[in-house]
Amino acid sequence: MLREKKNPYEIDETVYKRFKQKNNMLFRRLWDNTLATYQKMIDTNIEKHIESKKEGYSRVDFALVAAGWTVYERFPNAFTWERKDLIDIGYGVNWMKSKHIIENSESFTKAIKKAAKFYGASLVGIADVNEKWIYKTGFKRPNEISEAEAKKGVREGKAADSIYDQPIELPEGIDKVIVMGVEMDEDAISTAPAQPAAAASAIAYSKMAFIISCLGEFIRNLGYRAIQCGNDTALSIPLAIDAGLGALGRNGLLLTPEFGSRVRICKVFTDLPLTSDQPHLEFIEKIKDYCKNCFKCAEACENNAISKEENPTFTPATISNNPGVKKYYVDVEKCFEFWVENSSDCGNCIMVCPFSKIKEFLSPLEFWNKT
Repeated sequence: MLREKKNPYEIDETVYKRFKQKNNMLFRRLWDNTLATYQKMIDTNIEKHIESKKEGYSRVDFALVAAGWTVYERFPNAFTWERKDLIDIGYGVNWMKSKHIIENSESFTKAIKKAAKFYGASLVGIADVNEKWIYKTGFKRPNEISEAEAKKGVREGKAADSIYDQPIELPEGIDKVIVMGVEMDEDAISTAPAQPAAAASAIAYSKMAFIISCLGEFIRNLGYRAIQCGNDTALSIPLAIDAGLGALGRNGLLLTPEFGSRVRICKVFTDLPLTSDQPHLEFIEKIKDYCKNCFKCAEACENNAISKEENPTFTPATISNNPGVKKYYVDVEKCFEFWVENSSDCGNCIMVCPFSKIKEFLSPLEFWNKT
């Protein structure tokens, strides 16, 4: 067992293995018939919720959530690994065919961060690629196919296991990752676990898709390679920690100094010669001490999925946790059970975290009436 010199993790090297994405709950519910949520998804109870007329679960609320996913689900170039061909959109293409000469990696890294924020990222950091965080196997979407189209069979439970258990290896020379955080709306998150909170997550995913699409093309226009990713390809949270964006919280999510867990993470892998950031060790130590004594997220969890132990552990809660890293493991089976019941993700643990900096907690009605 060792504490890696450059990374703020305690890793048991005799246990740790690259994660298989098929063990993620969104895939595991397809094949693991021991689960209470086997073959179920968050659409299971939507009609029941709408008929209940419960505040925050109306057809208007669900319409807001579903529409928020539009760009993420329907834009075919969101998660591509390469550009199929050069298309002249009025700017010509000849100047794109050679590599831009980067004379100073530090100043160019600033330019990349500027571009990422210009396209809409709230936070951005750079890290060296650590193979530990790359999925061993997972779902690899074909280029220029929308998420909705690519996962149609998966979501209907008709896809072969091999579809979401493909080997994942980054191309040789891809050694940097640009990690970005997208802030989720404070007012909407404050209504958790009602549907406006789920809408905040949905629109953040669509913003992610837009941001990485633009940044990926920006990089390719300079003659370099870009692999655009959301939750696919690699574990986002450790990459974000490596890139200096924050720390891992008791709730199993990234906590950032700026927004707490009120962010969604996306990333672009590249062969650009960038200068990497370092983990924010001071903040990591602060969160480690704070989470040890704060149980707000665990107390707010609807299904008791978040650990109430004082200290982190190396022992996972389920096979959907990757063992070998010392942390607070979340029982994601229980978490996903509530997602199915709630007909959306939850957000309670994000809402109550003091680092999320929510100034005013709104009811769903207050959210809709606030101008």
